[in-house]
Amino acid sequence: MLADHQECDVVVTAVAPVGAAVRACGHEGFIDQAKHPSWRSDVPPAAVGDRMRAVVLDSTRTPARLSALPADIRIARSLRHTEPLARLCPPPGSGRTVEWAAVEAELGTALPADYKRLVRMYGGGVFAGELWLLEPDCPDPAYDLVTQTAECSETLADFWAAGQKRPPELDEPGVRLVPWCYVDGAGHFLYWLVRPGVEPEEWTVILNEGRGPLWEAYPMSCGEFLHDVVAGTTTSFYFTDPDEADDPEERLSFVPNSRILGP
Repeated sequence: MLADHQECDVVVTAVAPVGAAVRACGHEGFIDQAKHPSWRSDVPPAAVGDRMRAVVLDSTRTPARLSALPADIRIARSLRHTEPLARLCPPPGSGRTVEWAAVEAELGTALPADYKRLVRMYGGGVFAGELWLLEPDCPDPAYDLVTQTAECSETLADFWAAGQKRPPELDEPGVRLVPWCYVDGAGHFLYWLVRPGVEPEEWTVILNEGRGPLWEAYPMSCGEFLHDVVAGTTTSFYFTDPDEADDPEERLSFVPNSRILGP
């Protein structure tokens, strides 16, 4: 059974003027002509036997409706990774509208779709009483995405110059770290492992402990990582078992920057 926002490799089994029938994860599907990359572009039209990446738009249709457009795939990834978190920890209704092109130009890299959606839904602030989501243009530079990217880069360079061991994930040429979350109290930073040629949606989350040299790497999105901490299902060594938390309700909460830092 296919599910909405599910991503899979598909094979074209038949072609008609209105679109293409596909086989997706063992199930029948259909990609409308307007949902194929050839629509209004110089990409060749679909042909029987073509293989492509697609995402499920509507699993209730028979056959299920899919899209092979890169934009729809990015949107589906953001929904897939953030909707479960929003169900556990409802957004406060005070998210942010950000000029992402300017932010990404300043950082020198695109950013994951699920992070952008988190900022749009929540804005910057604290999940589960300890995970402070960094945001662009935060009034406090300590929690600003761009400022912390520069400061963390300098700090880590100093540590490594002093002999602190680098995590093996950084041995690949061209790899860099971009921080997206600060763990209040403990001082940990959560980074994206930005690798050349790897799409932002495929980046690894990597944690550097605040008072030591240890690192943890998780092949998941930032939305998935936050969800696992809030849900109490994370395997990270650094986050408290929810059964031992002083205030279990705090784990399911989000406090926006506007309440912490003021207007």
